[in-house]
This record gives sequence, C-alpha cells and structure tokens, in this order.
Amino acid sequence: MNQLKTIRKQRNISQADVAAELGIKPAAVSKYETGRVPLSEDSIVKLCSYLKVSSDELLGMSSNAAFGPAQNLSMLSKVMGQINPSSITLEGYLSTLLNTIASQKKQMDQTIRNLNACGIPAATIARVTAVSEDKIKELLRPQAK
Repeated sequence: MNQLKTIRKQRNISQADVAAELGIKPAAVSKYETGRVPLSEDSIVKLCSYLKVSSDELLGMSSNAAFGPAQNLSMLSKVMGQINPSSITLEGYLSTLLNTIASQKKQMDQTIRNLNACGIPAATIARVTAVSEDKIKELLRPQAK
C-alpha cells in the first residue's frame, strides 16, 4: 500500500491540502490513502513533487530498514493489483491491463451509442467524452455485415 497517509501525517499536511494540490476532493485523498482507488501516474508525479519524496518512497517500495526485501515485493504486488508475489509475471500483468483497457473501450463505445440514441449531438458527446467527433461518427456509422 502507498505511504501517502504516513508521509502526509509526518509533514503535518491535511487531506484538504493534498486535495488542493492535486485538484481533487479531500474524500478522493482518503480513497488514495486506503488503497480503494489506485494512484494515477499523474497523481504520483504531483505528490512526489509536493511531498519531496521519490515514487519508491511514496509507493512503499524504497529500501528501508523497516521493510525487508520480501515485504517490498509484497507491496509491489499490491501496487500491481496482485495478492501473491509469486503470481506476478510481466506477461500476466500486461494481459490483465490490456483486457481492462479493451473492456473500458467497449463500455465507452456503448456509452457513446446510448448518448447518441438519446439525441445528443456527436459534437457534444465529443466534448464530454474527450473522443474526437470523427471517431464518434465512425463508431456510429452502420457496420456492414
């Protein structure tokens, strides 16, 4: 688990201060600290800069007398969304990541179709979803069977 809460408390920084720095709500900081929501790459970069720590320190993976190598590996496995360190393989991690991305793309495509079915113009959908209007129109084109 990340060390955000520990580092934040050591520096007497409130969740509200961290939230303001990241441009998020304090409740989101709490979710980061408990691991309910994983830290994004952007958040990690901003937090490391703000807290003046390395990403290894923030993520609880730095070489530290309090943490032995086995515990660091266990923390790494949690960061990667795994439970058992022996189950970590780069191929397995990448496969899971690609499957997640594919699933999210399918969900986004269906959301775009649903918004269009409700009569929302492609230009508006593009602004809301950050998908280009051309890509939306391509998605909405009838598919040849």
